[in-house]
Amino acid sequence: MKLQIINTSGTFEVVGNFTLDNTELVKNHFNYLLDHYEEVVISLKKVKKMDQKGIKVLKEIYAKANRRSKILFVLGRENNKIIDLFKKNKATYIFRENY
Repeated sequence: MKLQIINTSGTFEVVGNFTLDNTELVKNHFNYLLDHYEEVVISLKKVKKMDQKGIKVLKEIYAKANRRSKILFVLGRENNKIIDLFKKNKATYIFRENY
């Protein structure tokens, strides 16, 4: 499934397969947002499939937000299609849903 990033009332929903083929699109999109906004909300609730490269890109986005003192919320911990990959890669710290 082709990946889309949809702005739904200020929450950027990643929809589709967040895999190697689409990671540059996600990385570029969220780097742009972090350059221009103080707060960014990403939803992974509609991600159908994710791989190691997707996790790596999210870690990079998370690190950039921290370096720049930006607020980053990542939603979607309840998505059963991806949570095991986050646990395996010790990356569940990325999720922040209390906004």
